[in-house]
Amino acid sequence: MTTPNIHSFYRIWFTIVDPTVLFFTVLTCIVSPATLLGTILPPSVVPYDSLSHGILLYQIGALYAFMGIMYGVLQRATSDLRLWKIVQGATLMVDLSLIVVFYVSMVKQNKTDLSKWLPGDWFNLLFTTWVALIRVAFLGGLGVSEDKVKRP
Repeated sequence: MTTPNIHSFYRIWFTIVDPTVLFFTVLTCIVSPATLLGTILPPSVVPYDSLSHGILLYQIGALYAFMGIMYGVLQRATSDLRLWKIVQGATLMVDLSLIVVFYVSMVKQNKTDLSKWLPGDWFNLLFTTWVALIRVAFLGGLGVSEDKVKRP
């Protein structure tokens, strides 16, 4: 059987790490939506309201669950490089959107001065940027080739 030459880092990241992170994100959306909202906006700025925020966070959880299935199931089921690139390209759009939303949130909270950032702010931005860079590297072909390698 031949498969595209995709570096093992990407295989591990996209089929194990990404779905694991999303599993815990989905779990937080369902079990503790106030906690998830607090990672975006501190309760002092926007207190959690289950009627308005809860419904939206449950829907976000469902969408993240869908993404987790794309990573943990679909990408394990096929080594089709075009499909992997479509999934990762779409996810890169999500990552870039999250970075823009983060920036807008910081502006609205008057936290453009880095000294006002909380540890969670740093984590959110750095982690999202990190995964976006992984996707850019993959889509750019770093560690990926169309050459087929024979798998036992």
